[in-house]
Parts: sequence; structure tokens; C-alpha cells
Amino acid sequence: MDSSLVALRIFGDAAFAQAVLEGRKVADDVFAVVWAWGVAVMLGVATCANISGGHINPAVTVAFATLGKFPWKKVGHYLLAQHLGAFVASAVLFATYKDALDYIDPNRTITGETATAYIWATYPKPYVSILSCLLDQVVGTGLLMFTALAIIDTKNLNMPKWMHPIFLGFMISALAMCFGANCMAPLNPARDFATRCFTAVAGYGSEVFSYRNYWWVGLFGPHIGAIVGGWLYYLGVELHWPETRDDEKIGEHHELTMALNSANGKLLLYFMANFLCLHLNV
Repeated sequence: MDSSLVALRIFGDAAFAQAVLEGRKVADDVFAVVWAWGVAVMLGVATCANISGGHINPAVTVAFATLGKFPWKKVGHYLLAQHLGAFVASAVLFATYKDALDYIDPNRTITGETATAYIWATYPKPYVSILSCLLDQVVGTGLLMFTALAIIDTKNLNMPKWMHPIFLGFMISALAMCFGANCMAPLNPARDFATRCFTAVAGYGSEVFSYRNYWWVGLFGPHIGAIVGGWLYYLGVELHWPETRDDEKIGEHHELTMALNSANGKLLLYFMANFLCLHLNV
């Protein structure tokens, strides 16, 4: 089980729970929610950076594998741990807010004024088509993967590792603000599918899967988007860097050494010429 994803899910979904269970509309308090999600990503990545490499998103894990940056043999158990972590986090949050849920939404509804299912999983706006939701996720998660690779690329800005969680967190907050209108910005299969499975067994029933036949968008859309975004970065940016920054430094050092040697040689010739002139005059 991925403990970092447990922390991520609890922080992120708790932000939704605060807004929904206190009778506020998420849209009216969107900054607080997306800020909490951004901080949750910072903390989640920081928790597991030196253990699993900061893998808290199954779509990113698979995309890394397609790029040869992560071994395929580890993908299966990483995805299982990520989804299991999200499921456990959902259960912890449900137990924490059960009294409020029983008071606000005793019937465990998905739509309507007192609906609470979207605390855990995402659902599309009534006027947005399923195809638009899929495109939304391909574009959003594509940007996620593209910018994540830019942040961690040592041949790019070469940021210190301790800065990675901070920039990744800000990036997720920005994506949630920019791509939350259509279907609440899943962007992470474990953030949507595992939590949907939990709500199905926690009293919300099979409608969490049958509602507008949307359930698969948050599972497959991010995977497609992450692979597309990852390859766009690789083909458009990463392939065009020099072999290594060390090679550049070695080349610069060699040029500097040659210049110094040349200057030293000229200086030596100058002193030798002056020495000969003085002795000849004598």
C-alpha cells in the first residue's frame, strides 16, 4: 500500500468534505480546495521521494515505463499499491466524517442539493459530454506529465531535488484550477477509480459506475494523456539536449585550460625575449 497516496487522498478529499459538509459550494471556495490538493501533492511526493521516486499517480508510473524511465516489472505492484492506498484513505475519511455524512446525506446520493459522492470520485457537469470529459483528461494529464518531466529533468533547469515537490504541488493546483470545470479534474486514476470503488461499497451503490457511463474516463483518460504528454516532452525537448551536462562542463574546462596554457606560453616567450635582449645589450 502506498502510504504517500494515503496522505495525498486524505488531505485532498478532506478539502472537498469541508466544503460539501458545511453547506458551501465547492465552486465558491475553489481556491481553498485546489490549494489543499497542491499541498497534498507536495507532502505526498516528499513522503515517498527517496523510497518510490515520488510515484503517487498510476498514469505517471505507466508513462515513465513507456519512456524507459521505469522498469515494467515494477508497474503492476506500484499500481496496486497506489489504488489500495487511495481506497484505504477513502475509508479513513469516510469514518472521520460519518456523523456529518449521516446528517447531510443519509441516503448517500450522487446528484442533488445534498449529494456527497463527489467528495471522493469525480462526476461530469450535466451539460458536458463524455467525449469532452475524455479530451479534458487527455489534455490536463498531458500537461501534468509534460511539466513534471520538465521539473525533474536534470538537463533542463537542474533544480535541487528538495524543490521538486514544491513545483509539482503548484503545478497540480494550477491544473485543478484550469481543468476542474468539466469533470472535476481527476488527473489521477487512483484518485478516481479506487475511490469510486469505495463509494460503491460504502452505501452509494452501483450508480457511482452507471451514472452517465462516465466511470471509465477518470481511469483511462489520465493514462492516455500522461503517455502523450511524456512522449511530447521526450521528442520535443529531451532529445535535443547535449549528451550530458558533464560533457559540457568538461568541454568548457578543456577550452579554459587551452586558453590558459596559450596565455602562459605567450607570457613565457615574452620573458625569454626580454631576458635575451638584456644579455645581448650587456
